[in-house]
Amino acid sequence: MNPAITHRHVIVRLLNGPIYQEDLDLWGRLGAEWEKIRNHFFEIGLEVARDDSAGYAFVRQREEIEDEEAEAWDDVSETPLPRVLRRTRLSYHQTIFMVLLREELMRFEQNQEEGDHLYRTSLDLRETMSPYYPELHDEKKINRQISALVTKFEEWGILKKVRDKDDGLYRVERIIKAKLPPEKLSEVKDQIKRRTPDLEEEMEEEDA
Repeated sequence: MNPAITHRHVIVRLLNGPIYQEDLDLWGRLGAEWEKIRNHFFEIGLEVARDDSAGYAFVRQREEIEDEEAEAWDDVSETPLPRVLRRTRLSYHQTIFMVLLREELMRFEQNQEEGDHLYRTSLDLRETMSPYYPELHDEKKINRQISALVTKFEEWGILKKVRDKDDGLYRVERIIKAKLPPEKLSEVKDQIKRRTPDLEEEMEEEDA
């Protein structure tokens, strides 16, 4: 582990996105100074979600007061902290893409397919999402919209490009399991089937 990488580097990185086990120096420092890092975020109303078996860690908002108690601030000794992370509503197609990737990863793990990670090419991703643009008849426009989806999921740390040449290759990161656990997956799928206005899922990002 590089001694020049301190707990402060880990904190800054977590504020910008998830840390994965392959980031050896950051991951090693996270484990070595776990209490200090965890306590830092605790003090500002955040928590570090860490899964050693899947090899990822990310920051999320810590809800200190239940919804039914949120209005009773006069009865608590301390006013709740302002929200540090903002919620970003996913569009219909972003929600669909999230569900499809989550289901593919679930099947991959259940079938114990060869390899430790699920990989998909750019072509795979386009073929997966193309049927969900029936209103568009311009293939180039569809491909542009799907490419924008992929880029956004890269920014969120859910997809990671591991090869640029040929058609491009992406790894589906297991952090998606924390973003969309099985019980939430079922709920979102039901909403998609009903195509209700409130089907958009929520994700937390750093508040600019």
